Amino acid sequence: MEDVKQTAKGGEGTAAEKGYLLAYDKKEQKVKGVKGIAANGDLETIEANEQNKGDFVRVDRFGNFFTNFGKNFMYQYNHPTRFSLYRMPEDTPVEQAARKIEEAQLPQNESIRRELSRENRIYNNHLFNEREINWEQAARYGITPELLRQTGDMERMLQGRQSGRAFEISMNTELGRQNGDAKLSLFRDENGVAKFDLHFIRQAPKVGQEYRGYKIEEDVLEALNRTGNAGRTIDLVVDYRTGETKPCYLSKDMVTNEMFFLPADQARCPRKIKDYTLSDSEYADYVAGKEVPIIFKSVNGKTCNTSIQMSAAERGTEFLWERSTRKPEKKQEVETEKAANSAKKPSKRTKTSVTPKM
Repeated sequence: MEDVKQTAKGGEGTAAEKGYLLAYDKKEQKVKGVKGIAANGDLETIEANEQNKGDFVRVDRFGNFFTNFGKNFMYQYNHPTRFSLYRMPEDTPVEQAARKIEEAQLPQNESIRRELSRENRIYNNHLFNEREINWEQAARYGITPELLRQTGDMERMLQGRQSGRAFEISMNTELGRQNGDAKLSLFRDENGVAKFDLHFIRQAPKVGQEYRGYKIEEDVLEALNRTGNAGRTIDLVVDYRTGETKPCYLSKDMVTNEMFFLPADQARCPRKIKDYTLSDSEYADYVAGKEVPIIFKSVNGKTCNTSIQMSAAERGTEFLWERSTRKPEKKQEVETEKAANSAKKPSKRTKTSVTPKM
């Protein structure tokens, strides 16, 4: 427990950059102060008031769970979907902060919710915990936690996403022992138990094939086969009971050919990706579902060139990497080249002589 607090309090910084951690308990519909993580993985909370403020975990403004709690925090946390977590500025009275967070949960206070989501919300992007996975079930498929860690798929699956690769699955069925390649994901049954879902490779979609009330057009299929995303929003049936139709992002898994949709009004479209800020025209294309080339620096300082696109399969922004079809404009290099060329040009006040070539 003490180690967690020491990690959270690490680092200097101005008063504006320092803050304390509050949690909104969705089950009890109440804001609580966060003391840390107990040995059993439960979130330790206390009454959210000024008197208890000294016991709250401190979180830097630009910190997140990995930097403030250590890399293993997400794997220790037992209830990743029960709490919404907020970093509140140090000088904000606790009762005032708690009241604002609770008000933000009400449907009529959308503006408050957006403000908190933008400025104070700490996003816990894990929907599952490694310890709650039924590894006995996984073993029947030939899957082990070591294998998922080696391939990097453990993190994706804990976030509620599919594995990045297909695994050879062997399982007993009524027809005998069946083998096939499938991607993996996790879901919760009606009792909240985490279970594996298998996504086997299926036939590729064709022009004219219907998907949620939409007949796939040639240009959309071409885009799906090229980048995995439709490249624009498409009106799809989102509720078969009511027949409600909404503009949606449409994607196809490049390995299994499974189709995915995401209503555009449910998508988070940030203006800043890594350290790259989208221009107005780039942002408009990005929101429209188009491929947008960007240049950014990775955590190790390496310059990366790729394209981003809204993906229904990834439930948000996707980095296309080798599937990028557009090259980013090398703005810095262009500006540097222009400056170099300008330096080479003679001044208008200086006469120059040119020696003719022989």
